[in-house]
Formats: sequence, structure tokens, C-alpha cells
Amino acid sequence: MAITAYCKKCNREVAPGDICPICGTKLPKSAVHAAWVVERNPAADWMCWNAVMRWLVPAGLAVLAMALLLEGFSGGPEAVEKMFRGSFPLALGILLAAVLLVVMAALLLQGRELMDYVIDSRGIHVTRYLPEPTALKLLTRLKSPGLLAQTDPENPVLLLETRDLAWRNVSRVQLWPEKCYILFYAPSWWLRIPVRCTPFSWEDAMEYVREKLGKKKAVELPEHLRVQAASAAGRSTGTGAGASSRGNGGTGAIAPRRARPEAMQEPEPEASGEAEPWPEEVPPDAGEQMTLDLSDAPGNAE
Repeated sequence: MAITAYCKKCNREVAPGDICPICGTKLPKSAVHAAWVVERNPAADWMCWNAVMRWLVPAGLAVLAMALLLEGFSGGPEAVEKMFRGSFPLALGILLAAVLLVVMAALLLQGRELMDYVIDSRGIHVTRYLPEPTALKLLTRLKSPGLLAQTDPENPVLLLETRDLAWRNVSRVQLWPEKCYILFYAPSWWLRIPVRCTPFSWEDAMEYVREKLGKKKAVELPEHLRVQAASAAGRSTGTGAGASSRGNGGTGAIAPRRARPEAMQEPEPEASGEAEPWPEEVPPDAGEQMTLDLSDAPGNAE
């Protein structure tokens, strides 16, 4: 489970509860949160490409529009038409392919990184770490190699970035269950923080989103994350849609399905469809002994 609590005195994650099991300090309700760590390879991660393309595509379109405007002002529509009939489209395609190759090489040289996700009562928090940092890995991330001085030789992990998003600033939430992604938008047209869950942290994250944003009509949410009045009343009494969703593993949310292990499944009896054979040890006159003589019964007296 991803639900843990943070003890400020111990400075570590502990099991959720009223009291820290290590030092005995009383834990406030705000100390409970969902936290997990995911390893990411930037070259194979779609969200890294999405972040690059959100800046690269507008920049390319701006350059193209500037070239068209300059050519149109200098030579008129005929010059623009001549430019497209010439080698300009080929040169543009070669330039685009070269840029994509450079981006691919930069993402490959970046190496793996660790994404630390925390969802609590305040909002969504993402911290990015670089294990075993080098000057090349930092340069490909547009970071100064001087950050290497902050690395502990005994624990070579460098803090790269920290992003926070308060619940009140979230405008839209989208789900990508096939990749275990929760996408938070602020404003509604700009992807602010993509949260990559694991199959074990998906349901806990869904519960936080449903609890904090399910009643806000101004936030665009999937329908199964909406908290209706009847559902909220049922949850307070332990019944209703909310309770049933929590009891059956949160089937109200679109979660990755995990099949039950075969070792835990009870074998069902097989129905052959054939009658059981008559036991061989039954005496020959068993049928006669089982026949009831009703001739002397009171109901048959004449």
C-alpha cells in the first residue's frame, strides 16, 4: 500500500496511525499521505517527449510563420507559392528530422532518474532525483555541472527539481489507466503535473482525487470520480456506492486489473453429466427391502 505517514521527529516514513511506532510522537491527520517512487527512462517515457514537443512544435510553427510572412512581404503570394514548389519543404523536413535526432540523443544520454510522488491533503508534490550524476547527464538536462558539488559521495543521488500543485489550483483531471498516469491540468488547457502511479498506488491516489476534487463542480473530472450527494451520505454510514467501491478494490475507478493467483482459487467440482454407478457391495435383495408394503395402511382399508 502507498498510504504512509511522515514523522517529523524521526524524519522518515512510518506506518499510518495516531502515534509514531518508532518514537511515540503523536501524528496529526495531515501527516498521512500516499507516497511512492518510480524509476523513469526519459527516452522511453511519453511524458518527456510531450514536454519537449509542447515547446518544440510552437517554436517550429513560429519560425515557419515568420518565413512565410517575410517571403510574402518581399515577393507577394507568387513568391510564397514558388517557395513551396521549390526545395523549402524538403529542407524543412530535413531540419525537423535533425531536431528529433538531437532530442532523442539528448534523452538517451540523460540516463534514468527517480520520480518521488506524494499526494496529501495539501496537493500533489513531485520530486525528481538523478542517481549517479555526471557532468554529461546534467548538461543534457540543461543543468550546470557545478551541481555535482552538492552530491554526497556515500549516497550519489542529486535533487533536480521539485514541483507542487495545490488542490485549489487544479482545473482538470484526466486518467490514462493503460499507463497508470493521472494528468493534472492548471489551467484546464495546460498539463501541469503528470503523475505516474504503480498498480499498488493507483487506488490510493484515486481516493485522494475523489475526496479532494469530487465535490468541486468547477473542476473537470471523469464521471466515476464525482462524489454525488447519495454517495457521500452512503460513505458516511459505511454503505452506498463509495463503500462498495472501496470494499471491492475500488472498481468504481478505472484501475489496472490484477488477476487472482491460481494458487488462491478454490477448485470447483466438475460436472460430468453421467449418473453415479450402483455400488457393487449392495446385496441383491436391497431393492426388495426398500419397497414399502402399504397394503395394511389405515388409508387403504376397505
